[in-house]
Amino acid sequence: MTGSEPLTMEEEIQMQKEWRDDEKKCTFIILARDLLSRGELGDNGEKIAVPVIPTEHIEKDRKEESYPNLIEQTLNAMIGDINLFLSEEDDYNSDDEENFQQQQMLQTKAPAPTELTQAELDIMIAVESHRHKALGTELALMMMYYGATALKLRRFYVKIKDTNHASIKLFKEKLGFVECAYAECFGEYEFELKCETSEEMSELIEQKWQSHVKKTQPISAADETVDGNGRIYDVYECPVTD
Repeated sequence: MTGSEPLTMEEEIQMQKEWRDDEKKCTFIILARDLLSRGELGDNGEKIAVPVIPTEHIEKDRKEESYPNLIEQTLNAMIGDINLFLSEEDDYNSDDEENFQQQQMLQTKAPAPTELTQAELDIMIAVESHRHKALGTELALMMMYYGATALKLRRFYVKIKDTNHASIKLFKEKLGFVECAYAECFGEYEFELKCETSEEMSELIEQKWQSHVKKTQPISAADETVDGNGRIYDVYECPVTD
């Protein structure tokens, strides 16, 4: 859905370390469930047992480096990535005089702590065989749910080229984003989904997930992304080692 410059392995590792430590960036690698379950990971043809993501004692697991082979074990199942770029919302009034007065008042006060309440959402499915399978809808909803519940975000926006009709359809028609800007010089739309609070956003996303489940094939009992009622599961942090 987006274009990315190719990186060497060393550049990729360095970028991942920088992103891990940057509070304004959040990234998840997308693993194809079918590649994990069919036993096609190993170079020797043998199925690799992927370790269960821990839900308890995370700091203990991190210190003991109990998951050093996770990346290697899932490398051939990686089909893309999904990212959030967090930022502050611009709350200034568009009226020039009132805007000037607000800025004057802010200069006389101590700067308030940065509150990151919005994020640009970016999705890339790099493996062609896994495109056009409705993964974009599910991935976007899951990432936004994580953003609303864990990061307390209340606004998500995307920037899409006006020639990228598939992505426009995904965010505008399927996810309910609305157009909020258009940069003619770049031929790029900006669409947003916004609520007053992060709690309202999480509720809205749950509603959209329920609607998506009803429109698609019944969720299998083995599908770990939802529970028996179609609710999105919580997302747990997985330890990262250098």
